Amino acid sequence: MTRPALLLVLLSACVPEARPDLPLDAPAMDAPRDGAEPSDAGACVPEDVVPFPDGGPPSLRGARYCEVVLARPGDGGIEAEVYNTLGLSECPEAAWQALDARALAAEAGALMAVLNGPRYWLLDGFTNSEVLDPAVRTFGCLPMRLGGRVVLAGPAMPYAPLTVRRDTTFVFAAGRAVYELVDPEGGVWIMQSYSAQVVPQTEAELATLGARLALPAGWSFRTRTLEAELLVTARGGLATVTQDELQNTYQRASP
Repeated sequence: MTRPALLLVLLSACVPEARPDLPLDAPAMDAPRDGAEPSDAGACVPEDVVPFPDGGPPSLRGARYCEVVLARPGDGGIEAEVYNTLGLSECPEAAWQALDARALAAEAGALMAVLNGPRYWLLDGFTNSEVLDPAVRTFGCLPMRLGGRVVLAGPAMPYAPLTVRRDTTFVFAAGRAVYELVDPEGGVWIMQSYSAQVVPQTEAELATLGARLALPAGWSFRTRTLEAELLVTARGGLATVTQDELQNTYQRASP
């Protein structure tokens, strides 16, 4: 697994943003996005990035967001700061494509910059999330806020569990579809966000995602509709997460 992919697997498990009414996800890098040509980080029109009104997007589920991850060497490994667009804009595609990871890393004095997005939330709400820094920082034309920090100390692979420090509770509303992995021990992992980075995806296509995944032996994928509200909570300040090979992110819900 490349260093960008390793960083993405770890970072998309963080909970960045900082709004009491919006949840955050946060989980690539010293190169532009796959298939994208390097571009001028300032080659966009600020007026095209329309800010959300106070209160953020009208619905969290399906909300599009993007992240810039700045990584620096630290005592315990690679230390990464996760900046995201949550609550600020829908991360317009033209502004996102204008970003150049190398230029952003050089500007910030970072070892690498990760362009993580676009991603889409599958949550309906969250609790117990605090903003790390409410100050807005602009990358190219995209305003972002510091949503999370994480130390990357070891390798990671799809379907491997990772432990992330956070206190956030994710809320999935009754009547909503949820998308889950079940591991060989019967552990249930619920998808918190899906990615459009590896392949284009929509939520409507997730019901058949299992047929497209190279699931390890003993793993399965399922879709179900919730009969009651589901809360997925980090216990003791720790959450266990994983990703599939398409960079969709899941948190262990039970047991």
